[in-house]
Amino acid sequence: MPPIHRTQETAAAVLSLLGEGPHPVAAVLASGLTRGQVRAAVEAGTLVRFRHGVVGVPIDRGLGSGGDPLAERELHVALAVRILAAMDAEAWVSRESAGLLLHQPTMRPGPRVPEEVQITSARHGRIMRGAHLWIADVAEEDRHAAYGLPVTSVARTAIDLARFRPLPEALVVLDAALRSVPRRDLYGALDRTRFVYGRAGLRRAIEAADRLAETPLESASRGLFIEADLPRPELQAWVVDDDGRRYPLDFLWRTLRVIGEADGWGKLRDRESLRAEKVREDSLRRMGYRFVRWTSDETWGAPQRVVARVTEALRDARTR
Repeated sequence: MPPIHRTQETAAAVLSLLGEGPHPVAAVLASGLTRGQVRAAVEAGTLVRFRHGVVGVPIDRGLGSGGDPLAERELHVALAVRILAAMDAEAWVSRESAGLLLHQPTMRPGPRVPEEVQITSARHGRIMRGAHLWIADVAEEDRHAAYGLPVTSVARTAIDLARFRPLPEALVVLDAALRSVPRRDLYGALDRTRFVYGRAGLRRAIEAADRLAETPLESASRGLFIEADLPRPELQAWVVDDDGRRYPLDFLWRTLRVIGEADGWGKLRDRESLRAEKVREDSLRRMGYRFVRWTSDETWGAPQRVVARVTEALRDARTR
């Protein structure tokens, strides 16, 4: 095979001599490779053209497969490093990518690593493989750093993610953001953005956000209750049983003596957890409390079923 067509060897030489990159083509040529070898490698996909005159070795996206959140985050950081280095404008990692780097939930529970690195920049640049570019200003107050990279702040990231999302999904990110920053930071990030549509709905979502919600499932559940105009429950309330034992609760409608429990997959992990939960529920039922439960699958897949079950429990409690 002619040397120009040994594209794997070309990529291996770039990796050995210069590293993954991105690298100016001039630097690659200066290392001893020819323009024909570089062109053939780019056409074969063993080298990636980030923009005109800039190439690099593709990162193996097999890394992090299998659901290892740490490996997935490391891979995304590596991709972001390369994309930012290849850009010719000031830019910040944003939206889902920023949420991943800031250890904030994006929308639904579970690891959701975006296929493309989400980038926000004040001006257009060339389209780059592996990047999704959003054109917007990022005010000084909304700039942050994570893993050594410029990223949008927790508040700005939450605003970007929650915009135009249904309330249950918006509360997933806004509740989590309130555990890291005060509510005024969310309002400030909203006021500094320039979009027009969706601002009123997002302001209402910020007003409804609550840092006491401990999981995405609890946040989404509360969003369903608000949309259905159900009475607002207490979050993370405690009830003492007749033997003096204190029990934490996800949701409590105290005057109606109704307890709501959002059961995620990791909540009852083993036999001992199941036994403790049964003891707790039996004790509180003897005190006149009624339980209503729902799962993560129901919340995201059949939300009307969750709302109907809670509505029925509250209605029955009023007639007792």
